[in-house]
Amino acid sequence: MVHLSDISPAGARPAGFRPLPLLSGTGFDAAIGGFDVAESDGRLLAGFTVEPRHCNHAGVCHGGMIATVFDGYMAMATLFENDLQVPILPTMSLGVDFLAPGMPGDWVAFSADVLRITRNTVFVQGLARVEGKPIGRASGVYKRLAPDPELPFDTGKLLRDFLRS
Repeated sequence: MVHLSDISPAGARPAGFRPLPLLSGTGFDAAIGGFDVAESDGRLLAGFTVEPRHCNHAGVCHGGMIATVFDGYMAMATLFENDLQVPILPTMSLGVDFLAPGMPGDWVAFSADVLRITRNTVFVQGLARVEGKPIGRASGVYKRLAPDPELPFDTGKLLRDFLRS
């Protein structure tokens, strides 16, 4: 089991993290390389190692990469930790504050807290850290879909089964 306090050497994938399978070998997710996930005390954690393809012209991790991971990860963390029985939580609003740069080779670790779930909306906040120091924070609002047995899959269940296998 992975713990939030675990700090790995720069760039190293911490023990317990696994690459999140991509749903498609093409498109945006394939281009950025996705991110890794792990479970800690019933919570979903995420992270990625900053590669040259993630960097901007200044040689640091592009804010768009960090925002992309926040967006997908915070929705997945909500689905993982709550039995919402839906395939997706569409993003209604995402705000990201960049506190410090991520450098090539850094392991960027993400954690999230689900603040509130209503009948139609989910509110989540997240932090991105490098070696335990915050480099970004995010606030996301997601549309909660109604459970529907006709939907193709339950992402939360798939994630739980994947990490507990």
